[in-house]
Amino acid sequence: MRIPFAFFTITFNWRRHFLNGGLSIVLLITSVLSPNLSSAQAETNYDEVMITLSESQLGAVEIPAIVYNEQAYLPVKEFFDFLEIKNDPIQQDSALINGFFISPNAPFQIDKRRNQILYNNFVFKLDPTDLIFFDNNLFLKAEYFGKIFGIQCDFSFRSLTLNASTKIELPAARRKRQEEMRGNISKLKSDRKADTVIQREFSMFRVGMTDWQITALQQNNSQSNIRANLDLGGIIAGGEANIYLNYNSNTPFKLRNQFYNWRYVNNDNQILRQASLGRVFSASTSSLIAPLNGIQFSNTPTYYKKSFATYTISNTTEPNWIVELYVNNVLINYTKADAAGYFSFEVPIIYGTSMIKFRYYGPWGEERSSEQNITIPFTFLPENQFEYSVTAGIISDIGNSKFSRANLNYGLSKRITIGSGIEYLSSVQGGKPMPFVNASLRLGADVIFSAEHTSGVVSKANINYRLPNNIQFDFNYAKYSRNQTAVQLSYLEERKAIISMPIRSKRFNGFTRLTIDDVTLPKSKFTTAEFLLGGVFAGISSNFITYAAFTNSQPVIFSKLSLTYRLPKGIRFTPQAQYEYNEKYFSMFRTELEKQVSRNGFMNISYERNMISKINTFLLGFRYNFSFAQVAFSARQSNQLTVLSQSASGGGVYDDRGHYFSPNIQKNVGRAGFMIIPFLDYNNNGQKDKGEPEVTGLIVRLPSGRIDGNQKSAVTRVSGLEPYNKYTIDLDGNSFENPAWKIHNKVINVTADPNTFKLIEVPVSVEGEVAGTVYLKKGKIKSGLGRMIVNIYNSNHQLVAKTLTEPDGYFNYLGLLPGDYTVSIDENQLLKTNMKIENPNIPFTIQVKKEGDIFDSVEIIVVGVNAGND
Repeated sequence: MRIPFAFFTITFNWRRHFLNGGLSIVLLITSVLSPNLSSAQAETNYDEVMITLSESQLGAVEIPAIVYNEQAYLPVKEFFDFLEIKNDPIQQDSALINGFFISPNAPFQIDKRRNQILYNNFVFKLDPTDLIFFDNNLFLKAEYFGKIFGIQCDFSFRSLTLNASTKIELPAARRKRQEEMRGNISKLKSDRKADTVIQREFSMFRVGMTDWQITALQQNNSQSNIRANLDLGGIIAGGEANIYLNYNSNTPFKLRNQFYNWRYVNNDNQILRQASLGRVFSASTSSLIAPLNGIQFSNTPTYYKKSFATYTISNTTEPNWIVELYVNNVLINYTKADAAGYFSFEVPIIYGTSMIKFRYYGPWGEERSSEQNITIPFTFLPENQFEYSVTAGIISDIGNSKFSRANLNYGLSKRITIGSGIEYLSSVQGGKPMPFVNASLRLGADVIFSAEHTSGVVSKANINYRLPNNIQFDFNYAKYSRNQTAVQLSYLEERKAIISMPIRSKRFNGFTRLTIDDVTLPKSKFTTAEFLLGGVFAGISSNFITYAAFTNSQPVIFSKLSLTYRLPKGIRFTPQAQYEYNEKYFSMFRTELEKQVSRNGFMNISYERNMISKINTFLLGFRYNFSFAQVAFSARQSNQLTVLSQSASGGGVYDDRGHYFSPNIQKNVGRAGFMIIPFLDYNNNGQKDKGEPEVTGLIVRLPSGRIDGNQKSAVTRVSGLEPYNKYTIDLDGNSFENPAWKIHNKVINVTADPNTFKLIEVPVSVEGEVAGTVYLKKGKIKSGLGRMIVNIYNSNHQLVAKTLTEPDGYFNYLGLLPGDYTVSIDENQLLKTNMKIENPNIPFTIQVKKEGDIFDSVEIIVVGVNAGND
């Protein structure tokens, strides 16, 4: 039996108004009912309504339901479809539904004819009123979904809402969780599906980044010294241009001490992705001591390619210095050296040649970098992929030696990569080309083997083996030709073994490494060994190193212990000691105290006693980090020698379009940035036109970079990004104060341009609102009609939005672009509820206004089909 939808809505409103004393609606309910309805209700008293079904993980949806004695009956098929539970109504007889609950091993059958449910080989007998077959749909009393299937259904008769909950992972919830997991993975890989994609721009000339550093030294027994560095970064002819200028007051200004490079990158061109001019770097067999001026071509992309394993690499620098790790000129990670200067990284082994480089930053503004790139001895490419690199130039040595190298690699299979090439250096004795071949092989998941042979120079081999408990074995062997002059070493053979492993327990978390290096010379042989143990125990950072050198004479063995304590008041205490086993005494004692004296200020004091040279060294230092620069002062006294030091460093980013300069203390040259500006897009063409103002309040989210934005400015700047990488920008469309301002494209994928701020204009739609009331009319009496579907059409008669009326008939919708619209009630609902509209397709207009337009005078009159208009 079909009951008008308006009936239950009025009944529901009657319950609310009756509690408030509104008895007149009872008369209206009685008058609406037709004779057929009255007689039918005497038999069943079932009310067909639309209710809001919600589940905590799946959200909410509108579904039809039957209410009887304030109890809800849910349509089995629509309810199970919402939860994505397998169900199949039997054709030509929907009173019988078969399916399975989550697993095919848990079949069920819901049978109205027998008034029973068969589930997991159990038969649940039902009363005839618990299972209703109505309008070709099978409705089950909500409480049985909990009793039989474990899905608790809490129905609110007053609000017409039903909340479903279960401890079982429903198929729909599992699918949603998997989609979220895949979405999180895509966020990490930066391959999320974006609403807008912005590619690289071509600029003929732009200047955008700068870094600088000045250090002055004064000694009481020699002249003063001033060192200065100025780095400039920009774009010339679409390529990245970097200049690094170095000045030392004690040495003449020489071109060989300066760095300059121009590089053009197009990662979409598979034939030629990179071209460089100026100072270039090249992996070489020969020893290149001086800088190389030349040209380089390669089809290797600049972006960080997929890694398949890691390789532990470690080194030493000054204590407590910050160390940055770069793989193929991309910043991968950073760490802080311990009290003895030791640091280590888990380096990703990636497809293609991996060039490893370190940059070191001291606490007093010092900055250094490893000019000699460290090449991981493994080169892998995907199957059937080919990469090349060609370099040629002149070395800035005494004889202006000519150098060239061509390197070719090919992925023979997923586990084998082979390569070959040729190298030439005119200063090598004989001046002959040096052809070479190499290969890398993965044996299983834990063993990697590589080998390289350069004709007439050297043969190398490496084996890396990692156990499941992360113990890593690294064995290297190199045999040099006796008369070779390309490598400036007098080695004949070199053997090196490294065994490293992490140590983790409840009280100690650390790392240990044993390194043995054996070298054969033409007339001698020596062996060195180093054992390192570092970690954190009870909050104390410790580092213990033992070094031994074995030659033809007596071996030299010593150990060095460094500890770092965190004392009260934020004081860091670092004692060090070195013990000589040959002499059986301590050769060095050192202690240092450092404290943060303000938010940006740091002070340290240290004392060192060298027992061999009988030198006592005192040091007092202070550094302060301003927003625009870092300054440092120190005074060192070593016996009769006094050294004073002052340093300052900083940098800045310049936006030539907005004439904006922002000083900072970060590394800027060679990086990239974004300038994000939201504007009101009145004509919705996606472009900023004259008269469309900028707006404030946009919140920008990026996984990396430094975001500089405030509520008073419409511009948000992001700096410190790696050039040529693709970044995903998330825009918070709900961050504006005006709710009428909306952003439709909230995810932007953009490629960073080097040494510049890339302009990203974000169109913001100014949306309007329509509001009104739907009334049920009977004679001269009008009352608000709830749960009605209101459709909104544009000027082309296309459905653009829909909304649902509240219990008193009120509705509103915010999100309409400027233009002409019509509003009406959903035709299918009118047909189902046996009603019609007196005034269909009511027109209205949303005008262009900065604060958004609202049309709130819509009145829709609904009458019963058989009720008449009197």
